[in-house]
Amino acid sequence: MYEFTFAEAENERDDYSDRGTVHVQDNKTSLLPVIESPLRYAKGDDPRFGLRGESNTVELFFDLFLIANLTTFTSTHSITNTDTLVAYIGLFGIIWFTWLQITLHDVRFALDSGYERVCKVCQFVIFVGFALVGSSFNPGGKEHNNTIFRILCIMLFVSRLLLAVQYSVACFFINRKVKGLGFPLGLTITTFTLCGGAYYSMVPAFSETSGNGLGIYYVWYIIIGIEVAVVIGTASIWRKLSFKKTHLMERMGLLTLIIIGEGAIGVTKTVAKLMSKSGLTFEGCFLVICIVLILTFLFVLYFDTTTHTHFGSIRQLIWAGLHFPLHLGIVGIVEGSQQIALARYVFKQFSTFQDTIASACLSQHLSGTALTAALTATVKAFKLDEKLESRDQVPVILSSIYAAGNATNLCSAATSIPDLLKTASTDVLGGLFESTGVKVSAGEDAFASARSAYFTLYIYYWTSLLIAMACFAALFWIVSSKEQGRRANVFERLAVGSRLFVAVVAIGLGAGAASHMFIYEFLKSHAVLPVVAGLLALVVACDRVGRWVLVRGQ
Repeated sequence: MYEFTFAEAENERDDYSDRGTVHVQDNKTSLLPVIESPLRYAKGDDPRFGLRGESNTVELFFDLFLIANLTTFTSTHSITNTDTLVAYIGLFGIIWFTWLQITLHDVRFALDSGYERVCKVCQFVIFVGFALVGSSFNPGGKEHNNTIFRILCIMLFVSRLLLAVQYSVACFFINRKVKGLGFPLGLTITTFTLCGGAYYSMVPAFSETSGNGLGIYYVWYIIIGIEVAVVIGTASIWRKLSFKKTHLMERMGLLTLIIIGEGAIGVTKTVAKLMSKSGLTFEGCFLVICIVLILTFLFVLYFDTTTHTHFGSIRQLIWAGLHFPLHLGIVGIVEGSQQIALARYVFKQFSTFQDTIASACLSQHLSGTALTAALTATVKAFKLDEKLESRDQVPVILSSIYAAGNATNLCSAATSIPDLLKTASTDVLGGLFESTGVKVSAGEDAFASARSAYFTLYIYYWTSLLIAMACFAALFWIVSSKEQGRRANVFERLAVGSRLFVAVVAIGLGAGAASHMFIYEFLKSHAVLPVVAGLLALVVACDRVGRWVLVRGQ
């Protein structure tokens, strides 16, 4: 029951396999049709929108544009406080639900044709527009670019107008052959038309003189909620429009795979930041291996328990909807793991500088040029001047060090770190923070940004793990509870229980954010990533043990 294979999915689509083969063979020798009816393979009054058993290459190509947006937005949008975190989630939600609406249409009505390819090109352009928006998307922040928000409104308007056109074309073909679907399709067309108009009507609200327009940002998400409710509602009420026998589950699985795989790109960037200047180190290699293990375990937890069989239209929609928080959690874990590794690098270097201060001032009682030489030698080893992001911070650091060196008898009888050296320490931490690629807003103190960023990082990292594990548990329960009235077996209890256990641990560790010192000491250690990798390994091990016990019992 739990050795899920593609064979189960193939058995469900036997009615279409022969026609699909013929269709593929025909495509090798025939011209691409200008437009194709979604009812090409319909039987009688049953529209049978399960047109394809798997995603085509155009859909996979489209997915890459979403991931390109995610990668670009992540690299240009540093999460340094709650506002930037909310902005990250906000744009991710807009892009993800736009992708979802396009996918919900394509899995039911899209067949390869000249018309569909033109629509896809338009959608490619829209997603490129989203990438432009992502570079300056910070609703409610001190630095806001209303031109960017107007562009976003226009992109959303065009995307919904295009969806209205696509549903209109589908309605035209369907009404000629199937009765009773004109109203739900007409409702969907009207919804996208009105929602597109609503997006466009927001453009004047983001004029150059309108301020940051914080109150109107929420309208985007209200409209998105209405769109999803209408499309999901019509598919639930009119079962001929449902997603039964479509490849929706495969589309969700492929996007999950690509999102996890996007972390591989981040790993290579992290390796470059950790060891490009200092060369290979045991600790750096260990942290990178932990990140790779985390990615692998996320892959295993999702795909080892995913089925391609149909398990009820309503459950399928709930299963698909859970992928938004799941993907958000996975992105948080993947990106957060990289930032955790970089935080360990920053705090290790910072500890080196603090040790130098303690030795030079508290033990040797150096002063003047001797103190300056000792501190500058340590800073020089960090090679901050060789990194574009931290180059501007170097003069600030040297100025603090020279000020300490010029002070008379600063460390002659010091029993604690003098204030001038504390200032130098904060400047060094700010430089190390910037060297990891985090962009600090103009006029903002680098040390304050680092403190806020690491606090935010700690919170969203454990929250992401909590959300991801809760979603994994819910997805597993939906897939495994297809048989009504059957008690959960040992495999199901272990699988769900282990996922919920990790979620509870994430809550406990996340509560450590109440103490800034705890966050500092935990991030300073190299224990965070091994703990997460170990927790995920525990869940995978519980799955394997549960499967083994179940198979032995049978």
